[in-house]
Amino acid sequence: MDPRGALANSSAAETPNGMHDVDKAKAEHFWQNLQTRFVAKRHSRYSQPIDVEDIPKESIAIFLQGDNPQRWGTAYCDPETMIRTVVAHAQGRPVVVKAHPASDLSNERKMLLRLMHEGLDLFLTDANIHDILRQCAVTVSFNSAVAIEGFLHNKPAVLFGRSDFHHCCETVQKPDDFPDALDRALTRSWDYRLFLYWYFTTFCFSPNDPHVDDAILNRFDEIGFSPKRLGLTDPSPWMKKLLTKQNAAQALETYLLDRPEVERARKFKALKVTDKSWVFAAQINGKKVVVKRFLEQNAEHTVRSLKGELDYLETVFGDGDCQANRCLMSWPKDGVVVLSFVPGSRLGDKIAASRGPKRRALMAHSAKWLATYTAPRRRDSTFGPRFWIKQLLGKDLSHIDTPADLQLLRDLIDALRSQRDRVMGSPVVQAATHGDFVGINAHYHAGVIYGVDIQGECWLAIAREAARFLVWLQVHDPNRPERRHAGIDADDWTAFLSVGVLPAAEHETTLPFFVGEQLYGRYVESYERQDIRENTRAAIEAYISSYR
Repeated sequence: MDPRGALANSSAAETPNGMHDVDKAKAEHFWQNLQTRFVAKRHSRYSQPIDVEDIPKESIAIFLQGDNPQRWGTAYCDPETMIRTVVAHAQGRPVVVKAHPASDLSNERKMLLRLMHEGLDLFLTDANIHDILRQCAVTVSFNSAVAIEGFLHNKPAVLFGRSDFHHCCETVQKPDDFPDALDRALTRSWDYRLFLYWYFTTFCFSPNDPHVDDAILNRFDEIGFSPKRLGLTDPSPWMKKLLTKQNAAQALETYLLDRPEVERARKFKALKVTDKSWVFAAQINGKKVVVKRFLEQNAEHTVRSLKGELDYLETVFGDGDCQANRCLMSWPKDGVVVLSFVPGSRLGDKIAASRGPKRRALMAHSAKWLATYTAPRRRDSTFGPRFWIKQLLGKDLSHIDTPADLQLLRDLIDALRSQRDRVMGSPVVQAATHGDFVGINAHYHAGVIYGVDIQGECWLAIAREAARFLVWLQVHDPNRPERRHAGIDADDWTAFLSVGVLPAAEHETTLPFFVGEQLYGRYVESYERQDIRENTRAAIEAYISSYR
């Protein structure tokens, strides 16, 4: 983002060294951050070998750059001349050479093998650059960014080309200048902490900086392109939404790369970004994962509960056909958690696309998942329907102004009241569950159901959790069943209850009651969605006819 040019042609190349005017405490913090992100993790811009390779100590490390310096006109000689010059004046030091990963390796290899055949003593390597930098005495290149990475190891640099970070390097314009430049590089002391902080904070923008958008717009404004002139004074809603997702992704990436456990974090794809939480798919340490950041005041509690429940479920589910995603990393105080990525398609979509025996098998499997989850933590109680009717009567209906829809809800309440005396005090089994087992919060893949979006345990009647699953599936499935039981597809009902998820005594007491309660809630909460409203209305009408 420089009006004059990039890299060796940027304005930084002509700016006097200002490293001695920076805040030393900030420079130290910046240095430690770079050490954590790059040196400790042996991380660089291009992928590096994981295995550690032995490199000759106190060597001169030459980092080639393909033909880029020559094409850009920033090199003072060609690569062969640079290598010959270094070997001729190495003063007994081993000369290590690493090719650029994006260069024409075949041509560079031919040139290097030819030089070695002539007798030049070269140590060719493709080792991780941090292994090379840790062992070498000095780096040599035209103007490679590896020279800057060498500063992180306190290794001096000799450049055979123009650069915009020459302020604490030795630059060689003629081969005969190299011996003196090498002596100066090996004897002079630079505080690279101060230089790197000055260089990066003065001339560079980080895409991970949460204020990078403002910084870029300010730079445009400085050269005559104000936000108004660019048409950005009133961004459209879709642009605001896009920027919000980008800022969230950048903030998460910066946060994760500062964690010692995270070596690489990339490919962030927003799944949900709201004021309450961020959810991203990403790749961390080479694995596809889901990253969540909770933003509300109870975020620490949420993460601790989530981790505790998922760790517990690993012992409950084992390696069977009922699973949940796993907690891989967590930082409760910051509200951040990394979860395993669950394969397959959403369970609700899988069921909706299935018919006959396949659908019945999926319904039974779904009930088995809930039964397995709740089996270790159950208790017996008795049912009190008045509480639930009172909860429904307290819902806000101000957004529903059609008399027929309001009457439908009143009729549904009457249907629930008609069951009140019969179900009052009936047995009900409660259990610890996550409270949101529906088709959108589970995936199906290769015969396994995976629960997702589990954020802790809550004690509920299992009948209510079962009713929630059945109702959600009914109102989101575009297919209308010919036969219903309590408003639910009769075959779904039978298949779901076939595995013993509920005691038989609750099949016609608490479960039908909770189905009515859930239908009421879905109708009110999803009223603005016509497809769901019509499906729910059909289910409610069937339900009312069963209990009129």
